[in-house]
Amino acid sequence: MTNITSPSSSHCQGHVGTKVLVTTVYSLFSVSGTLANVLVIYLVCSFKKLKTTSNAFIVNGCVSDLLVCAFWMPQEVILLSTGRVENHAYRVFMEGVFFLWMTVSLLSHALIALNRFVMITKLPTVYHTVYQKRNTEWMIAMAWVLPLAFLLPWLFGQRPREISLSCPQLRLYVFLGQEVSVSSTYTAILSAVTVLSQTAIVLHCYFRIFRKVQISLKRVSVLNFQVVHNLPCSCPRKDKRLGLYVLIVCCVFALTTEPFAWTVLYGLFQPLPRTLITGSWLLFCLLFVLNPFIYTWKNEEFRRSFRAIVGGELWKNTAIAADPAVQTISQNEP
Repeated sequence: MTNITSPSSSHCQGHVGTKVLVTTVYSLFSVSGTLANVLVIYLVCSFKKLKTTSNAFIVNGCVSDLLVCAFWMPQEVILLSTGRVENHAYRVFMEGVFFLWMTVSLLSHALIALNRFVMITKLPTVYHTVYQKRNTEWMIAMAWVLPLAFLLPWLFGQRPREISLSCPQLRLYVFLGQEVSVSSTYTAILSAVTVLSQTAIVLHCYFRIFRKVQISLKRVSVLNFQVVHNLPCSCPRKDKRLGLYVLIVCCVFALTTEPFAWTVLYGLFQPLPRTLITGSWLLFCLLFVLNPFIYTWKNEEFRRSFRAIVGGELWKNTAIAADPAVQTISQNEP
């Protein structure tokens, strides 16, 4: 005697473990990401000397990450916990806003890398010309306008569809199209291309920064005079610290984004194991939490500002905007 409901039941039961894992991780990411991004935004807004061009790009990324952590992740937790199947309009809206916020976050990483690249490898006059206040505002605005422009054709191309499911959907992989009954191939390809292109920009900029610093330190070592003034440590140690910082930023960005991008592209042609899909997706979501840390943890003035807030000394606004290593090299370039 065959029970015709058993395949559907076993299929739904197979999602239980994954749902619990994803719900737990989303909850942790939401709380920690919201607190971290709010803290960085608050520090930059509260301390006048932290309001610089480089920090403006960092705040732009924190705003998009905050929207993901504070709004998108909680509603995903509620959806997975209650098992409610949302309607087509809501599903399309959430996919669209996540794509927008995700792309803005990735573009912010590239803008930060380009800003530091020009700051270190170009003359100060070139840097000030490129990063005038109006130019900076346009760059930040375009980081929001461009993703929205690419998203509009997909939004206008959506058509209402009826949903008939034997068990609640598990939305893990929004842009792959296997878990969501909307046409997601367009956003899948666009997301993967965005990730790969921004990764290339970030890696290229930081590699050039590292090479520039290495050459500059070797040159002044031969000339036998001090590179920077009032350094608390020797030049080789400073060089090593900057190299470690660059390596950490590149590794964090690549390890969190590349599995997602290549899984998306491969998943468009061949089915993938659920474990691989879930792992790459959660790694990518981790980037929204780590973003404020990777750009501020080595900045002594961010830490000093944080200690001032914790100690109730906000009025002692002694923060310095740029990273010590970045500021030091840029000031001594000819």
